[in-house]
Amino acid sequence: MSINKKLITFSTILSTIILTACGSETNSSSLDATITVTDMVGDTATFKKNPKKVACVSRTTYDLLIAYGLGDKIDGAYKGTLNNPWVNVIYPAAKDQYSYGYTESSETFLTRGIDLVFAPEKYIADNLKKRGIPALCVSLYGKPTFDSYVTFLSNLVTQIWDDPAVKEKADAWNKKVTDSIGEIQAELAKHEITKKKLFYVRGDKDKGVGYTDSAQSFTEYAYRALGFDYVGASLSTITPSAEEVCAANPDIFVCGGIYQNKNIAHLHEEPYSNLDAVKNGKIYNIPIGLTAFEQLSAMTPVFFYDQAKKIYPEYFTYDIAVMSKETIKGYFGTELSDEQIGYMLKGLGPTGESLVS
Repeated sequence: MSINKKLITFSTILSTIILTACGSETNSSSLDATITVTDMVGDTATFKKNPKKVACVSRTTYDLLIAYGLGDKIDGAYKGTLNNPWVNVIYPAAKDQYSYGYTESSETFLTRGIDLVFAPEKYIADNLKKRGIPALCVSLYGKPTFDSYVTFLSNLVTQIWDDPAVKEKADAWNKKVTDSIGEIQAELAKHEITKKKLFYVRGDKDKGVGYTDSAQSFTEYAYRALGFDYVGASLSTITPSAEEVCAANPDIFVCGGIYQNKNIAHLHEEPYSNLDAVKNGKIYNIPIGLTAFEQLSAMTPVFFYDQAKKIYPEYFTYDIAVMSKETIKGYFGTELSDEQIGYMLKGLGPTGESLVS
């Protein structure tokens, strides 16, 4: 081999080594990169990008993170979320995840080595940040209303994790939600519909019929988008008395959460049984999956289709069972039986049992 050829070969090898070294340094730097993002209440947090261990204390985060392929990044979730029997059926890996309290101690997060906490309220996020724990507030409520926050979490997730597959799923979900709302509104616009008063009975806690959500909630936004006068928006409290509910005299009741069937039974008792909505059978339930359908989740588009079909059966004929089955299979990889889907749509557990004792 000539001296020139030897020099060229050595130069090529040296260049390869240098490029490889530079590539390794770049990858290492990327792994250590930090990001600063703004949460739902306008506060910022700085933490390592692509966190590997997050805590989903905010109820609206767990379902969507799993749906976007980030389940392996979740250390645990709020205990109220994990206590739902559907969770282990739809996402079996949940049984190995930690159950967090609503106001879990900072020591727990520090001991477990959490990279990021999705907190349900500002004061919780603030307290954690004071202890050096990165936290973002992802609330069930928006100010002044929830209108501009429907896709907030999806967009936030794509900032935190730079995986193209995550972004593809998040963008697809955003489109499905906006398309479902637009499709329903376009059909309703074709008809002369008198705006009716709707009362949402929130059933995640056993507080009876007199428990609802405010004007800043996702549910208020959702039913307003569906063309209703949302009664909870005009009340001064989310726990109105029976007298206040009756005085509002809603045209329609919708009941969600694990206590929905108990609350539906209560509506057929005095003093509610005398209301026209009850007499006319205008009481509708909201299904429960990995989370309640009326919370932001993988099932949000199905939630809109389900409520539109139930309340406006003369205009919509969606096959909610098929939609639910395909959505769960697509996002969570779980094939539910037709019987299980039927139970889900009725607000029951995986074997047809009540979700409350």
